[in-house]
Amino acid sequence: MLNIAAKLPPGALVGGEDAQLAEAVLTTGGARFIAREADLVRSDGRITGWRDSVLAVEAGVATPNSGNSRLDPGPPAALTCQEGLNCGFTLPGFAPEVEAFTVAVIYRSEGDARTLATIFTGQTNNLIFLAEAEGRVLAKDKAASVEVALPLAGGTGAKLVILSFNGRTLLLEMDGQTAEAAGKVPGLAHQADFFIGCRSNRAGLAKTLGQARLHEVLFWPDRSLLGSSDAEDIAALAAMRRHHRWTY
Repeated sequence: MLNIAAKLPPGALVGGEDAQLAEAVLTTGGARFIAREADLVRSDGRITGWRDSVLAVEAGVATPNSGNSRLDPGPPAALTCQEGLNCGFTLPGFAPEVEAFTVAVIYRSEGDARTLATIFTGQTNNLIFLAEAEGRVLAKDKAASVEVALPLAGGTGAKLVILSFNGRTLLLEMDGQTAEAAGKVPGLAHQADFFIGCRSNRAGLAKTLGQARLHEVLFWPDRSLLGSSDAEDIAALAAMRRHHRWTY
């Protein structure tokens, strides 16, 4: 047996990653949606809501999602998205003004996930969406003002993709790769809705709806974690990466 006469920092040993991430998300004011039965809201057997595990907020189903959401108990458990079918959720007005944000998704794809998450202001009909398509993960706004992308790594393991916006630049991270693109995005200085697995409450957008298994979705409505020098932001990113590495 190896004995170490020292106090090790959090994260030095395997175990406790979930609790460390929960604490980091709470400290930084984020929301964390975990695919598990305890956090789902059901009505007549249908999934009608997804509760955040930190802030006690609830994402309701998107308007076109008429009972399409399904929970695969796993392990690991996942909410499934089906191609051409709206299985999404929405958290209306969660961002008071889009000056900065971060969204992270832990997922597996079964083809092209197409839409993982969206920040939609409703102003000038613009939005920023995070998607997987044609062998890459990308983020762009509808007005095509800015786009950032990374190639997808092979394999069937769970992916962690992180997207941040600091008011000037989109920053993207996946599989140890990073990319960024600067650009002015019109229409973001307004209250915004957050969507999971779809782009808006509009029906008829089947081509933007792909196949995916969503394990966790995290959202910070006013912090750009990537590229930040703030100690709390750095700790939250480290906790998220560690949780993904050892849990999935």
